[in-house]
Amino acid sequence: MKNIVRSLEDIVNLAPILKAAFPYDVSIAVCDTEKFIAYFPGVSIDLGIRAGQIILADEPLYHALKNDEFSKANVPKDYYGYEFVGTVLPVHEENGRVCGAICIQVRRQTELREIADQISVSLNQANARIGHVAEGSGLLADFSQKLLLQSETTAESVKKSDEVLTVLRKVADQTNLLGINAAIEAAHAGDKGRGFDVVAKEIRKFSKETEQSAQRIRDTLGEIQAAMKQISQSIHQIASVGQEQAASTNEISSFIEEIRTMSGQLNQFAQKL
Repeated sequence: MKNIVRSLEDIVNLAPILKAAFPYDVSIAVCDTEKFIAYFPGVSIDLGIRAGQIILADEPLYHALKNDEFSKANVPKDYYGYEFVGTVLPVHEENGRVCGAICIQVRRQTELREIADQISVSLNQANARIGHVAEGSGLLADFSQKLLLQSETTAESVKKSDEVLTVLRKVADQTNLLGINAAIEAAHAGDKGRGFDVVAKEIRKFSKETEQSAQRIRDTLGEIQAAMKQISQSIHQIASVGQEQAASTNEISSFIEEIRTMSGQLNQFAQKL
């Protein structure tokens, strides 16, 4: 189908109206078969075309004019610093001969795609790190449980040691009683019981030292029990925090996955712009 125009000047006059009618920012160029005769840059896209600028043989516009065919091409940002889509529509005189073309350029939203891609990359990295944190939280919770079991086992061992001390104290009491009885018997024996009295005194001395040692051990075990109780409470808190942290990281991972999905949708939308 031929696009018949009375003159290229009509297109030049119509171009600002067409530009204003577009729902997004565009630039419009009008040319004859050799050069540009008018250019209307957009706000975000300005190719710097000047009236009278010659059309080069290696440009898509040149081939579209020569072959009398509609052309649409993606121009990479290497040329103008940003990517855009350019269309060329040849127009004809009444005799059907190509007399020029109207060219429209629309900037592609590559920045939007790049942002979406960067978001996706950042989310992947964040998700990987959160995965490590979640794994560490799980290990921390497991380790805390093991520590808790060990502390409980230690507390039980301390309790058993306390039972041993109770028996030891009874032995000390009995030994002390035995020493007293021995001293009484030595006194009854007179001179013949002096040697036995020395033994009785040593027995009582040993009993007293045993009682003192048992008391010191009991005090130490009491301190250990108090410390183990505090340790047990701390381990409970650590385990609780670890479980909460693991749950929180799982929720964050879910949020990140949702954002990553939206990022993919944003990228697909940007591809259409």
